[in-house]
Order: sequence, then structure tokens, then C-alpha cells
Amino acid sequence: MPKKFYVTTPIYYPSGNLHIGHAYTTTLADILKRYKDMQGFETFFLTGSDEHGQKIEQKANEAGLSPMEYLEEKVESFKTLWKALKIDYTKFIRTTDSYHEETVQKIFTMLLEKGFIYEGNYEGLYCVSCEEFLNADQIDENNMCKISNTKLELVKEETYFLKTSLFQDFMENEVLANEFLIPAYRRNEMLNSFVKPELKDLSVTRTSFSWGIPIKENPKHVAYVWLDALTNYITALGYLQNDDSNFKKFWEDENTEILQLAGKEIIRFHSIYWPIILKSLDLRQPTHLLGHGWILSKDTKMSKSLGNVIDPIEMINNYGADALRFYIGYELPTEKDGNFTDELFIESFNAHLANNIGNLISRTNQMITKYFDGFVDTTDVQYDKELTEKGIQTVSQYIKNMDEYKISDAIRNILDLGNACNKYIEEKTPWNLAKEENFSELKNVMATLQRNITIMTYLLKPILVENYEDMIEQIGLKDFELSFEKIINWNEIVFKKLGDKKIIFKRVN
Repeated sequence: MPKKFYVTTPIYYPSGNLHIGHAYTTTLADILKRYKDMQGFETFFLTGSDEHGQKIEQKANEAGLSPMEYLEEKVESFKTLWKALKIDYTKFIRTTDSYHEETVQKIFTMLLEKGFIYEGNYEGLYCVSCEEFLNADQIDENNMCKISNTKLELVKEETYFLKTSLFQDFMENEVLANEFLIPAYRRNEMLNSFVKPELKDLSVTRTSFSWGIPIKENPKHVAYVWLDALTNYITALGYLQNDDSNFKKFWEDENTEILQLAGKEIIRFHSIYWPIILKSLDLRQPTHLLGHGWILSKDTKMSKSLGNVIDPIEMINNYGADALRFYIGYELPTEKDGNFTDELFIESFNAHLANNIGNLISRTNQMITKYFDGFVDTTDVQYDKELTEKGIQTVSQYIKNMDEYKISDAIRNILDLGNACNKYIEEKTPWNLAKEENFSELKNVMATLQRNITIMTYLLKPILVENYEDMIEQIGLKDFELSFEKIINWNEIVFKKLGDKKIIFKRVN
């Protein structure tokens, strides 16, 4: 029975163009999904679009379109970006999909019948941009939302509330007392800022706009964004539907590893309200919620108003999908905010992809071609003990880091091995060994390099998806299926004669 892995991104709100922040979360999920595929897991990767709410209704009106007409082009642009970024998702959910809308209505009815939902009135300051009623600590001195920097509206309306206040003990002593939310310091943030002060009941319907899922019991109410959007993670799998086989496999099964990713601005909803909704429905909790930071531009939060938003499509057109995937995976570690500027991007590309990885493959290929006519016979080779040990250690460190979702650390392990290989070339001076006609030692050096570059290339497979086949071919393993078992035990690996040399990552000036 294969191990199972279910990974989700938040569903993105199609009120504007996608930016580098959307690409960040989705690329992290894709890298981890591909890694789990390599480890023999049965995987399911969900992404999608969150299509209801007041902001969509307003934007569609401004454009003179119906909400669905307005959404079509936006949703297509999401899919265009994911294709350009080589995102290998299993399913793309739209909250306007009929199965999702019908299931949200069923979930509302269940929670109402269980006594977890009640009718009342709500008055508060509402941020249309964030689709959220705000607490005092989320509002600045100018009565603006601290996250979106937009003006707030005073809203008073009928609503149904979810009795989140019943779950104070559950949140403090179960959900946020274990390793569900990572990194650990985010648990303390949630506990101290939102849970311990006192959990207030959550408004889950609206009556002041109509673009949403109407509640069967009272159709003038539409399901409010968090009940609608958060439940996508189970409706997409078939929860409460005729075919619920994926739900049984990827959610109900306690052995399935469920990882949910979200940026820090929506961690509160995913780490507090989502566990409460699941508990109310008697469903299991995800294994982990990974809350990552923001992407800054020169230490300033990216925003349209500041004009510092990076367009991922432009980056892909200029440098390729792999360059962007690498920068996201390596230079934007999840445990803190990361920086993204054109200068930093080019600097990283040249240092790591062009100089370290690309140049190492190119030099080695060139030397094997020059000194051994493209083929090193490894039958009586003596691999360099120290560098071989470094290669084996790299694999185990990489696996440990990837299992803990520390993608940046895992890539650092690969780059360290690359640096060691480049240093080994300078120390061994293969060109001098060739001059001295010391071909037995030269063969050992080339075979050691070929072995370690094979390890590096395989470990980069979930990140450098566009260039992987070329990298494998340049090292002499065209059409060869590698595995963790093969690169650790170094068995069954048979190199072919090298073909023409290719420059895989060309330096950017």
C-alpha cells in the first residue's frame, strides 16, 4: 500500500493579477509534491480560485460584466501561470463549481443542526479587500486595514455565527499545543494574539451582497468567505458527494500526510477557524499547516500602490521557469520574510545555477569527452573516499530537510556538494594528471565527479523540472530512471557515452 500525501495551497482570489506571492506558495507545494512522488507516495495536489464575495461583485460591476464573465479571464490567467511555472497540480477547484456550492450548503445545514451555528446581528469595521471583519489590533491610527492599507466600512447586518467560542480549550490545549502549525513561533503568535485573549464567535454569512452561495434555510444569506473558501480542501476530494473515494483516501485515512500551505496574512483562518470547522464536522485535522512569510522588495512589503510587485510571467519569459523555481525554493526560506529584487535574482542565478551547478556539469562533461572520448569505464575505479562520503551524507541531509519541508536547507545541501566538487577539481587538477599521463588517477577523479553530479542532479529533480533531462543527459544518463535507492547504494547505474556539450545555465550579465 503506497504512502499518501495531500498538499494544498490557499485558493487565490481573482480580483487582480497574480504576483510573485502566489507563485511562491504554489511552487513550494509543487516541489514537495514532486519530492513525495520520487519517494513513492501516492500524491494529490490541490490549488484553485476563491470566486465569491463583495470585492468580485464590485469589480465585475465596474467592468460592466457579470461576476462569472469577469472571473473567466482571471481564472485562465491563473492556469496560464501554473503552466508556465511547470506546476503539476492534480486538481484546480473553483468555488463556483456546482459540487462545491452544493457541499457548502450541506455543511452549513449540518453545523446548524448540530447547534454550532446560530442567527444574530453583527456590527463591525469590515475590510472588503481582506473579506474580513477586523479587530482593533488590525486597524491603524487612520482607520485603515494594516494588511491591505484600504479604508474600512462600518457594517451592520443580520448574520449566522459559528460558535467558535466553544472551542477555546480545544484550540489552546490540542491544536496549538502540538506541532500542527509550523514554524513553532507562529503557534505562539496565534495563541497570544487571537486565542488566549478570547475566541469570539465567527460571522459565517452575509446579507449585504448576493454574489455567494445562498443558504437553503434562509436564501437572503450567502455563505461568508471563510466557510465557503476553507471547506474547499474537503469538497474538492468529494466530501458529502456520491463519489467520496478521494476524500476517504486523502483525508479520512489517518495515515495520509496532509500538508497545507498559506502565507502569514491568512494563517489565523487556517490555524484557528479551519480546525474548529473540522472538529465541528467530526473530521481529522491536517498533519501540518506551514505558514510562510511575505516576499519583500528591498525590505518593504510588495504592494501595487508602491509599484514594486514582481510579475512572475515576466521573470519566466526572461530567465525560464527553473530559475524562478530555484530562487523561490532556495532564497525565500519559509520561516521568515524573504527579499526579491531583480539584482538579487540575477546574483543568485549566476552564483548558484550558472557558476556552481551549470559550470560543474559543463567542465566535467568537457573533461570526460577530452580525456576519455566521452566514456569513463568504472569497472576498476577507486572513488575518492571523502567526496563519496560527502555525496552519501548529502542525500540523507536532503531527505531529512525535505521531510521537514525545509526546501531552502535541502537545496543548500546540494549546493554544498557542488562547491565541494568544484574545489575537488581545483585540488586534483585533472589537466595536469592528463599531461603526466596519470590516466588511472584521472579516471578515478572523473568517475568521482560523475557520481556526485548524478546525486546533485537527481536531488534537484523536483526543483529544476525544465532542465532535469538535459542535466541527466549531459552527465551520461539519458533516459535512465534514477531513484534514491540507486544513488545511495550506487547500484544499477550505467553511464552512456556523452554526446554534444550543452550550456545549461548561461550567466546573465
